[in-house]
Amino acid sequence: MILLTDSDPKFHARVAETLQRREGVLTLDGVSDLEKTLFEHAGDVDVVLLGPSVPPAEALRVAERVQRTAPEVGVLFIADAIGSDLLQSALRAGVRDILPVEFTADQLAGAVERAEALSRQIRDRSPSGEEHEGADHEVVTVFSSKGGVGKSFVAANLAVMLARRTGESVALVDLDLQFGDLAIMLQMFPARTMYDAAQNLARLDSGALKGYLAPHRSGVHLLAAPFEPGLAETISGEAVQRILRMLKQSFRYVIIDSPAAFTEHIVVALDESDHCVLITSLDVPSIKNLKLALQTLDLLGFSRERIRLVLNRADTEVGLRVSEVEKTLGTKVDVSIPSGREVPLSINRGVPLVTEAEYSPVVLALARLADGIGAPDKETARAARGRFFRRKAG
Repeated sequence: MILLTDSDPKFHARVAETLQRREGVLTLDGVSDLEKTLFEHAGDVDVVLLGPSVPPAEALRVAERVQRTAPEVGVLFIADAIGSDLLQSALRAGVRDILPVEFTADQLAGAVERAEALSRQIRDRSPSGEEHEGADHEVVTVFSSKGGVGKSFVAANLAVMLARRTGESVALVDLDLQFGDLAIMLQMFPARTMYDAAQNLARLDSGALKGYLAPHRSGVHLLAAPFEPGLAETISGEAVQRILRMLKQSFRYVIIDSPAAFTEHIVVALDESDHCVLITSLDVPSIKNLKLALQTLDLLGFSRERIRLVLNRADTEVGLRVSEVEKTLGTKVDVSIPSGREVPLSINRGVPLVTEAEYSPVVLALARLADGIGAPDKETARAARGRFFRRKAG
């Protein structure tokens, strides 16, 4: 159900027409009865949509109260004017998304659908205290709620680094089931993918599943995304969960690359994960999405101690400083990865950077990330940093 709050009946009609819904939208003229209505319809409301007649200051107060009393409900705000100050304040208040008053049908429908899906996932998610076999493992989901921030690069290179520095078994899972490109990034041509594993799940155990992973020369084993985007719809969350649990029985480290959205598959992956590497870059949309991702992870019971916050291309001069990002997020950045010309070169060549640029500042930053997720190699990392800085000095 959507709670639509605005004093203008014409706006009510416009939203209903845009969403093409005759049912499931409850309208209120103002925010005075909002909390009472939420209480009366507890468990049914997925989205609170605040219209432009609600003053921004009041909208922020409403969002904060909803966040405290019904954290599974997503608050969307449609504003007459969206400035950077309002955007930052809205993020701190827990607003899931802000739309301009001249929103398009796709913008509104997309924002509502995302908020509804996330609300249902949070509400339906039941904590699991199950213990699984293969307790000596680390599962890491690499996530960003915005594309283009270097998520797949970090996932691939982190997996290769763990294999090289520990000598342990490492599985790399491409859970971007529609548009995953880890196979291309690693110049691999796997015969089987996640789709094949999911289709044959009834006949698989942890040993047989290894046959669906493609070995990389670094020692990493890749479970690739399906070759056709449409096949993603045939893979259930339950199948992904069973596959991840089998991988945990066979591999010391399981690194999961993900799409830029809290899909059913990602919520399942987070349930199975020990750590989440959360990536952003120095631009306002990325920071806004990261703030929402942190809030969502908190609602999913993923504590801050299990999150490694990574700022990619942290030295880019775009008018934002790391300290400003930290202030907006209300937390510290764990690892800052600098820009480097060698990064796109390694991606285009299909060669992980960690295998050919041991002293690169980017690789040294990835080493700090590996230190923080249960694979400390402090002597090796310290020696590498020392060699790097001696070379710089020379």
